[in-house]
Amino acid sequence: MSLTESYRDKTFTIMDPDARIRTPADLMSFERYTKDAELPPRAVLGDFKRIPRNTQIKVDQIKIVPTGSTESIVFAHALTADGTARYGWTSTRNFLGKFVNETLGSVPPPAGEDRKGPNAAWIAGKFSRQLTLVKIVDVKLEIERIAEDTLAPYLAMVEAGTAAGVEVAINSGFRSYPEQQRLYDGFIKGVPGFNMAAKPGRSQHQNGIAFDIAVAGGKGNPTYDWLTTNAPALGFIRTVNGEPWHWEYDLTKAAVAVAANTFKTSNVVA
Repeated sequence: MSLTESYRDKTFTIMDPDARIRTPADLMSFERYTKDAELPPRAVLGDFKRIPRNTQIKVDQIKIVPTGSTESIVFAHALTADGTARYGWTSTRNFLGKFVNETLGSVPPPAGEDRKGPNAAWIAGKFSRQLTLVKIVDVKLEIERIAEDTLAPYLAMVEAGTAAGVEVAINSGFRSYPEQQRLYDGFIKGVPGFNMAAKPGRSQHQNGIAFDIAVAGGKGNPTYDWLTTNAPALGFIRTVNGEPWHWEYDLTKAAVAVAANTFKTSNVVA
């Protein structure tokens, strides 16, 4: 199975009772039954075509359609579970799990060294390197990017969480220099909706090792409590005071935490 296109070779379950099939030429519109179509039980001409709830399917293609500045819809080309026939295009929001944590392909570094480009990593205010990034569906059903080097460890933590009955999913992953600049400017100007943000070039999100994980208020949240017990052994550690959602993939710091029977660095007190 390809880690960078995790949906391939998987079987998914349709959970929405209104899982409509989309028009291939315009995925924001829907297909209907016409007089030449074979009608399923209880359907009439003009009805929307749907994939029945609890249907098992395979996915052989995906398309990402932007719907706003940060929002997108991931559409999947659905096949029968044995892959021998097609249902057509439908939204992955109709799937059990809604495609959260599915990876949608890699974004290789551009030619040249654009130090403020979409793949440029920064550490402590200095340009570091160009990263290969992987697109992944976050808990809000938006498309994030994470460094390819951290993909396998992150998915291993997701799998371990699932086995324990908790969902590990991110709110934010890698950020480009312009993205960090926008967050920092919003914070400095006090724009509503903008939280505290590091100066561009100094956020660990630009280093490719930071993950904002959906843990609600922190302590008492099942995912957070599971992370405090299990994440360090998997290479992840909490590093930012006052941000229970912020975890970093750092094997050295995580090993120190495991030895000290903790889940955080010494600066984290809340």
